[in-house]
Amino acid sequence: MSNKKFELNKDSNILETIENYPVSAEIFVKHGLPCLGCAAARFEKLSDVVEEFGIDLDKLIEDLKVSKK
Repeated sequence: MSNKKFELNKDSNILETIENYPVSAEIFVKHGLPCLGCAAARFEKLSDVVEEFGIDLDKLIEDLKVSKK
């Protein structure tokens, strides 16, 4: 991981998202994403996984941002 500030967007790494947004695990489950147990979570971006599972990327990011507040 780098020391730069994390910015949530479509290119965010799944593992970094989980580290920066602790409630993201619950939100991923709500959206039907099995990211927590996946070995690829450290390499894939949000845009990769939502495409694979047919998830609305904008809604996922919105839910994650709201949870951070």
